[in-house]
Amino acid sequence: MLDGIAIRTGIDLVKLADFARSLEQGGETFLRRLFHPTEVSGASSQRLAGMFAAKEAAFKALGLPKGDWHAIEIHHDNEGKPSISLSPSVEKEDLLSCDVSISHTDEYAVANVVTLRRKTGA
Repeated sequence: MLDGIAIRTGIDLVKLADFARSLEQGGETFLRRLFHPTEVSGASSQRLAGMFAAKEAAFKALGLPKGDWHAIEIHHDNEGKPSISLSPSVEKEDLLSCDVSISHTDEYAVANVVTLRRKTGA
């Protein structure tokens, strides 16, 4: 039991074929709207789909309205482990932890985000 701590989770599933079609139709405009240049650099369509799923999951876990896709940036360390950076516009005062996991199959990308927050008024 975690007194004074709220656990929130978000999950998202992206069909790779649908994402690739959106990427093909939207081109550079699509990429610039959804991703930071550092996220796009050298990323395959499959990796971009996973990062998109991670952003969707983060919106859910953080309770943020969708739309400001640049408020959430997905990074990968040298071993491929993902992490999340939040822009200064995102309220982080009560945020203790924000963890992300991304996985792929031949057809889908899935991401899960779990946050720990200090309960307000606790």
